[in-house]
Amino acid sequence: MPHIDLPDGLAGIVGPMTAYPETARPLNELAERLLRGPSSLTPGERELIATYVSFGNQCRFCTQTH
Repeated sequence: MPHIDLPDGLAGIVGPMTAYPETARPLNELAERLLRGPSSLTPGERELIATYVSFGNQCRFCTQTH
């Protein structure tokens, strides 16, 4: 049971981002830097890692997003 009220029908991180838009922008910027910023890994390799972690966390939304 969530400890905060979230909009119905919005899976994964989308619910909190919709409920708290002031945090959505910094979170999206962080994700973009982690997945697309300078790194010894290619963006594709980082997406694959994110998919694996999301699957391990049993987050269907994030698994499908990555």
